Amino acid sequence: MKISPLFFLLSVFWVNLGAVETSPAATPTPVVKEKSLEEIAAQRWTEMNTERIAASADGQPVTLSEIRQQITPFLKEIRNKTQNDNDFNKAIDDLAAEILNQIADRQLVIADFKNNMGKIPASYVDSDIEDTVRRDFGGDRNRFVAALRTQGLTPLSYRKQIEDRITFEYMIGQVRRSAMNVGPGRILEYFNKHQAEFTHKEVINFRQITINQGAAESATEAKNRAEAWALALTDPSKIKPTLAQYKISTRTNATPTTFTEIAELVSEDDYASKGGNVGWKSLDELNERVVAELKKLKDGEISGCLQFDLPGGKSVWFILKREGYKPAGPDTLDDPLVREVIENRVRAEAMKSAVDEWLKELRAKNHVEVK
Repeated sequence: MKISPLFFLLSVFWVNLGAVETSPAATPTPVVKEKSLEEIAAQRWTEMNTERIAASADGQPVTLSEIRQQITPFLKEIRNKTQNDNDFNKAIDDLAAEILNQIADRQLVIADFKNNMGKIPASYVDSDIEDTVRRDFGGDRNRFVAALRTQGLTPLSYRKQIEDRITFEYMIGQVRRSAMNVGPGRILEYFNKHQAEFTHKEVINFRQITINQGAAESATEAKNRAEAWALALTDPSKIKPTLAQYKISTRTNATPTTFTEIAELVSEDDYASKGGNVGWKSLDELNERVVAELKKLKDGEISGCLQFDLPGGKSVWFILKREGYKPAGPDTLDDPLVREVIENRVRAEAMKSAVDEWLKELRAKNHVEVK
């Protein structure tokens, strides 16, 4: 879509505003600079044309104020990122073109919905507005209406905005849903094309139980408690007496027997609720002593107690269970995490492609004109 002189004037207008906003609060007496013909034209245009139709999409107007409204939040960011007025001018031109395309596409999508499906139920709009009033204005409709006025909106114009948004999101959602199914063939194709991205460092999968020294507990007592649990985990006959010794009750009458169940009951860290499951970790993320202990174990084996002394005299003990190990190397599709990543990527690409193709067809069937 070709940019008309309208956007050049728009960008010069924003350059002038940006220059005012970023000027220092206290400066020497400025040197009066003669305005260029373009600056004079821009100033005159902004004085005489506060509103104007910048384009039309299938007969639906796209106004200059709509474009300005969406450009304004990015003004300072663009000014800070550009080195001079020419760069700023071009950045505004590019952003204006992008916004114009988005607004025009939105108009075409809404028009397509109305032509083929009619109108969304009024209850959808009512519900959305009520949610906004309740969430953002504490249920006070008068505050809500007052806030609309500060934005130059009426309840009716705001309602139209909400209706258009819901319509647009519904139509785009329908197209995306049609592309969500990802077959094994597409996953394999993506994996084969991007194999270099799917490699891993040396990793290990393990669970842990953490025993902290209590406030009223000596280091010896805490160590004895940690060692009692380490022994019970290797000798299930000792689990029930150990539970009784430390007055730990279970939710059922059944005695826990697995590392996972014991971790949920006695571990004192953030992994307790997950049965002590730390998951797969790169070895360079872990403490050297922990790595050395895990490497000594076979999958399924449980360590003894590892004591770490903390600042302030307190100590903490870890009991580890190794679940799996992978040397550094390429990933495979047998790994569910790798497959999930690829599925998400392929699905995202498919949905974007479906939306892009659908919008391309809409543009081909309708007329978009830049004024």
